[in-house]
Amino acid sequence: MLLLKAVFAALCTFGSVTAHSPETSAHAKGEKPLAEYSLPDLISAGDKIPSNWDVKDRAVLKEGRFILTPEKKSKGSLWLKPEYNLKDSGSFTVEWTFRSLGFSGKSNGGLAFWMVLPTDVNDQALFNGPSKFNGLQLLVDDNSVLSQSIHAQVSDGSQIWNSDSIHDHSFASCLMGYQDSSVPLSLRLTYDSADDHLLKLQVDNRVCFQTRKINLANTLNSVKFGVSASNENTPEAFEVLQMHFYNYVTQDSLIPNVNSMGQPKMLTKVVDEKTGTEKIMDKDELEAQNTKITNYELYKKMNRLEGKILANDINTLDEKVAQIMKIQEQLIHQLDQLSTAVQGRQDNSGKPNDKEQFKDFLSMDKKLEALLDEQAKIRENTRQAGINQHSGPQMDEIMRKLVIWMIPLIIIMLVMAYYTFKIKQEIAKTKLL
Repeated sequence: MLLLKAVFAALCTFGSVTAHSPETSAHAKGEKPLAEYSLPDLISAGDKIPSNWDVKDRAVLKEGRFILTPEKKSKGSLWLKPEYNLKDSGSFTVEWTFRSLGFSGKSNGGLAFWMVLPTDVNDQALFNGPSKFNGLQLLVDDNSVLSQSIHAQVSDGSQIWNSDSIHDHSFASCLMGYQDSSVPLSLRLTYDSADDHLLKLQVDNRVCFQTRKINLANTLNSVKFGVSASNENTPEAFEVLQMHFYNYVTQDSLIPNVNSMGQPKMLTKVVDEKTGTEKIMDKDELEAQNTKITNYELYKKMNRLEGKILANDINTLDEKVAQIMKIQEQLIHQLDQLSTAVQGRQDNSGKPNDKEQFKDFLSMDKKLEALLDEQAKIRENTRQAGINQHSGPQMDEIMRKLVIWMIPLIIIMLVMAYYTFKIKQEIAKTKLL
């Protein structure tokens, strides 16, 4: 059984590396990564470190992959030597392929992808990367309230961050199961200053976040790309299998935002003080984290939540609104057609209007009403005559018989009126056809 698992893991490793090799989809579309800023084919490289990359600490190149944390309680990093001038190009696409093996669960360690100023590279205090940096960090870890996830942070270099508070500064995050999986994951980070500074992150071709609220070209000039990792006191092995860099927005970056990643959902357990019963309820992040906060803390949390909302894709909501508007337009069009048909029917002198169609029915209704009025008058006169002649019982008998005869007559007249009305309607429909 162990042998089968080892063979399966080896096949997955080989398949994942070849599936993301330079001769795949990017080359098929005519898109070639810049060799100066990318990792070469690591399988062909053997144990030779690429000349354009700087490997630090315990990171090693072995069997076609860089193992940043090869053993328990180790650190490692991989930094691109040449700097990239962001202001000249204004756009880029960088793709990382990575995985985590050997451990699953809470850990103070993590894997961080960096885009920072060259002066920040020497700092190794935060996940073996800079704790005070000017640029962008993508952190993959299992030490937040969201468990296995990826968080994005932007800093201007004005403060020092640590692993305990780093998640409080995230402007976007996504759930991402990555631990102890032989199947690698791919990150694609895209920035396009020409498209109103669009910053977009995709994980396995699914959108994690996109935002136009971050202007990297305005604050950064020459930047360095890198990845660092620390597994603290666990045997978790963070591996980098590939890195491709493009100085433009690739076609894969333009994949529609149909399949978004799972977003965090906060739950809280509410205990009834009187009965002791427990109930799980949906709570937003603000309510779940703190119940008694100051106004200053509230403003800070609202600011972070606003950033996360703006970073998430609202394409689904736009589609639903467009669908509703389309249905409304169809209803308005149908109502216009109905109104036109009714107006044309009224204006057509060659066809009977509503009053002419129902004139027989209305005249019969008037006759019936007159008959009932006349009956009421006769009954009143007869009653008065009976009172005067003291012949009440005889007149009541006469009125009773008269009512018995009148009721069937009225029913017959109503039935005839109904059928006359239906016949008139059928004749009118026949004429219209």
